[in-house]
Amino acid sequence: MKIKRLLSFLLFPLLFLSCEDEPEVGTLNINFTHYVDQAPIQLNQMIYTNAALNPYQVNEIKYFISKVYLITDENEYVEIEQEEGIHYVDLNYSNTTSWNINNLEEGEYKAIQFVFGLDEEDNTSNRFPNSPECNFFWPQHLGGGYHYMQINGKWQPPTGDLKNFNFHTGIGQLYYSNVLAIDSIYAYVHNYISITVPAHFVIKEAETSHLEFRMNVEQWFKDPYDYDFNYFGSSIMQNQNAQSVIKANGRDVFEIIPLLEE
Repeated sequence: MKIKRLLSFLLFPLLFLSCEDEPEVGTLNINFTHYVDQAPIQLNQMIYTNAALNPYQVNEIKYFISKVYLITDENEYVEIEQEEGIHYVDLNYSNTTSWNINNLEEGEYKAIQFVFGLDEEDNTSNRFPNSPECNFFWPQHLGGGYHYMQINGKWQPPTGDLKNFNFHTGIGQLYYSNVLAIDSIYAYVHNYISITVPAHFVIKEAETSHLEFRMNVEQWFKDPYDYDFNYFGSSIMQNQNAQSVIKANGRDVFEIIPLLEE
């Protein structure tokens, strides 16, 4: 009889805990879209001209979004759990342009803060063993880790044939001389961008809320600096001046648009 009483005593708090209310959670679906100003981008078409008057076309767009926080109306920051907190977007893989984030607490939110690219904590070499992310590596001798973004395409110089451009962002380097030799690197620069975008949306219990993350590709090439392909050339992975211009322009690249529930 004493044993029975003891078992009943031990089971009572477990029964009490099981009766506690579970948090009310919902799902957020993010759809990544890509525009040139007000129109959806058309890939592989030489139909655009940037602020520096460079005719150009875009063939590929790839990038990382990480360190995502949802900001409540009360200015509380709700962090997306680490295993879900990094997302890779690649227009060559249609499954990467949509991202479902589950188990978010019900409530009203007014903005989203995120890192465009990967910060020092997240940007570690060999972190992603599988394709396509593993192919996005940044050369070890240039700082290691991964690209933040690749926009690949072509532009038309004032004279001559079309030229390819690799509009790639990642860890920058500072050199002792104008010769971009590995042994002349004296420091590395982390060029990721912390971005906060207003967006009023509601997470409801057992429902899915939908947001459109809209990138204006043209914004990478203007405001506050006009980006001139004729000046910066085809490849900028070792050009910290170009990386700094892109970082400054990138703060206003995204718009977040709440969508009607499906």
